Amino acid sequence: MNCVIGMTDALARERLQRPVFVVGSPRSGTTLLQNLLCRDPSVFKLGRESRFLWHRMGGQEVTGIFPDQRNVASEYLAEAYRGERAWTKAEQRRWALRCTSQGTPAQYLDLPHDLIEALCTDDVGPFANSVQTETAPFTLPPLEAIWATDTDGPVRMVDKDTGHCWRLPELANAFPDAQFVFVVREPRDAIRSLVAGWRHPTWFFTYRLATTLNITGYSDFAPWGKHWWNFNLFPGWQGLVDAPLEEVAAQQWGAAITPVANHGIPLIEQGRAVVTTYEQIVSEPHRTLGAIAEFTGLDADAVIGNGLDQNYMSMSASSFDPGSGDIRALADRARSLMDPLAPHIDRGSS
Repeated sequence: MNCVIGMTDALARERLQRPVFVVGSPRSGTTLLQNLLCRDPSVFKLGRESRFLWHRMGGQEVTGIFPDQRNVASEYLAEAYRGERAWTKAEQRRWALRCTSQGTPAQYLDLPHDLIEALCTDDVGPFANSVQTETAPFTLPPLEAIWATDTDGPVRMVDKDTGHCWRLPELANAFPDAQFVFVVREPRDAIRSLVAGWRHPTWFFTYRLATTLNITGYSDFAPWGKHWWNFNLFPGWQGLVDAPLEEVAAQQWGAAITPVANHGIPLIEQGRAVVTTYEQIVSEPHRTLGAIAEFTGLDADAVIGNGLDQNYMSMSASSFDPGSGDIRALADRARSLMDPLAPHIDRGSS
């Protein structure tokens, strides 16, 4: 959808009240938390990371250049929806067959593994048993959704994008009543999961670069590894095009944590943000989700539900081999970047 014609950003700002932004490094649990918060049936969402929206407005986190904020609210409102109906297997199959008949390989569709396997042929090689989910180029459109622009009254939105780590000042200024939930993860597990994501055959492709990549453990591992950069680009990425993959992942994690600490702590001190950990969400979901629901004012019973839903996890750390690099040493060196956030993490009973 494009920005609604004639909608002023002032009107959009009046309707988008207290948006919630989930912010954290890739592979830290941001997708999981957003999905859990969106259990509240009143919540609107975009259905995918909002990177596309910011890029459409001309903003790039890697350059530090952001769009004219006068249009941010109306762009968000034009894309927000709620109440998506699940696709049936028959509907998924018909949609997939239509896409593949037009030249889209089945392995690039955001569909269940068993359906992908049924539609794939031998010539797809290493892609046959894989499926894109978090950043699939061809995703299932929402069915029977209620779009925010077709409703009246206030709109409460939960948005997630790992690129928000670099957009915190812009978001805080564009939405003065916004709330932020920062998610951090133990660096060893986060970096290991990043490495696994880089090496996964069909997930997380984000930027196709003109620059040739010579990332050991990635560029020499996969035919697409010479030009596809996975997850976020970040300031200074150019210095890592010849680095080992484990070093790239460690720098990627650190590059996201640093602005969260620098710009997030003032928001925490102003009462506009809280910080939690992936480990707390997984080990103490009822207590952790209850506290976040109380902070945001979302429906606690709906958010907590019956605890975690494994379907909300985009990829477990063990679902693809991350290799055997010295991740522990890299994580130990990077761990101090979390120190400024540590006093603000509610440890509860843990």
